[in-house]
This record gives sequence, C-alpha cells and structure tokens, in this order.
Amino acid sequence: MNEGVALKQLADILPPPAPGPGWILPVIAVAVILAAAVMLIWFVKRRRSLHAALPASEARQRLAALRSAWQDRRISDREAAYRLATLLRLGLGLPQLAPQRRPPAVDDAASWYETLTQLHALRYRDQAPATLSPQCFDHAEHWLTAAQSERS
Repeated sequence: MNEGVALKQLADILPPPAPGPGWILPVIAVAVILAAAVMLIWFVKRRRSLHAALPASEARQRLAALRSAWQDRRISDREAAYRLATLLRLGLGLPQLAPQRRPPAVDDAASWYETLTQLHALRYRDQAPATLSPQCFDHAEHWLTAAQSERS
C-alpha cells in the first residue's frame, strides 16, 4: 500500500478526548452521599411524626365527636373501635396499646384490660360482640382527662 493512502486513512481517526478535571468524581460522590443523608433524615423525621402524641385535650374533643357519631349510628361498632383505639394510643402518647403495659394516666388495671380486650375483639375477630360498650368511651374520657391534667 502507498504511504499517502495509509496516511489519509489514519487522518480521519480522532484521538481520544483529554482526561477531565480530577475533582468531578469526588464532587459527584459527595453530592450522592449528601442526598442520601438528607433522605435518611427526612425518613426518620417522618416516621417520628407518624407516632407523635396527640395532645390529650384534642383527643378528648375528637372522642366527643366519635361518641356522638357512634351513638347516632353514623359509624359501625367496628369503625368506632378502630377510631377509639387510635385516639387512646395517640392521646396517651403510646407507641401501641397493650393490656400488659398501662400508661400512668390509667388508674384501674382491670378497666384498662377490659377496654382493650373489647376493642381488640371488635377490631380483629370475625365473631365480635354485637355492640361496643358505652363504658369504653367513659373509660377513655377518664384516662384522657387524667393525661391532660398530668401534662399541665
């Protein structure tokens, strides 16, 4: 092959680009780490806010509205049991309702156990009792009032 022809064939090959600055890769790595840290902090804060305590005074107001809706038969016993359990948990500042662990605002262990047993039966069993006992609302009112006076 002729040297001129070989040189023309090599002339259209472009050399590789010059290496970029050495700081780009570390900057990208730091940006990714910061983004991951921000997302982790946001997730932890969001999770804590989901378990934040509802002030007992607001829980008492919601309890009155819940009792009214239940007495007027606008909601079922099962729905009332779910809502009442949530109000108790948040109003008393508990991570979960457990018959074995009663909060300081609860002065009677027997009524605490009885109320939670009835709420559990209404919420999670197919063969639940026919109606929710009005005493559940009375007990909840008493406990939320005690919790409100403790926090004041």
